[in-house]
Amino acid sequence: MEILPALFQKEKIGRMFPDVVFGVCSTKDPLLENCRDNMEKILPGAAYLVVIAAAHSPAALNSGNIQVKQYDTLYTYQRAGDLSHLLCREIAAAGHAAVAVPAFLPIDMLGEGKGMRGEICWRRAGVAAGLGRIGKSGLLVTKAFGPAVRLGGLLTTYPCKDLISKKEGEDQNGDANSCENCAVCLESCPAGALGEFKIDKKKCGDYIFAYGLRRFSRFLEELFAADEQKRREILRSPALRELWQNFMTGCYYYCWECQASCPGGKRRGQTGQGT
Repeated sequence: MEILPALFQKEKIGRMFPDVVFGVCSTKDPLLENCRDNMEKILPGAAYLVVIAAAHSPAALNSGNIQVKQYDTLYTYQRAGDLSHLLCREIAAAGHAAVAVPAFLPIDMLGEGKGMRGEICWRRAGVAAGLGRIGKSGLLVTKAFGPAVRLGGLLTTYPCKDLISKKEGEDQNGDANSCENCAVCLESCPAGALGEFKIDKKKCGDYIFAYGLRRFSRFLEELFAADEQKRREILRSPALRELWQNFMTGCYYYCWECQASCPGGKRRGQTGQGT
């Protein structure tokens, strides 16, 4: 195998991004079957997917201030994005193709997912890349940081075979040592959206995206149906101010309980352990 690009080395990434871990899997991995067409459309001939998990600040996740949590969410996604783009540039300099895939925004608002589903299921990709298992919350529970991460990554034609991480067995229903006998995330979910390795996406979406697209649609319906006096009230309402801020910042998350409550995340430090 040719020499890795200068940045594409776990030791160097660990020094530059101590709050980030990454793994590699083949685009032909069975766990990625449902998004294989998307990957081929994004980068024809892409053979490998690099999956990046950036860690939240535990203190921010446990803050009682929602703006602090949103701010950390934006930063954490940015960390995954920064490394994705840096790796893409290094790979391009080595003469291969690579494309950073949006993990958060922008995403396709016109397709079947209608803004609720990205081009790649990063949770399944994380399992395929050996970063962890799917927990009872339905989130990827990483070995390094538990579920308190944001995911991203890139597709590439670069020959990454030697970087493929060994997966933790075939059972995708969680880590028996940390998840099988625990139900903290299920009990802590304020929307009652979590079951045993299942998510009621309607309940979760209505709660976590309280001022997302659904709320914006209802806002417009109420505005159009209102008389003049009511319209004035609506246009001066807290809901409009919250929606406006979300438009400006690009962050409309309002719940992190399944991440913040997980004992697996609390046990793991922020030292950027390798995968």
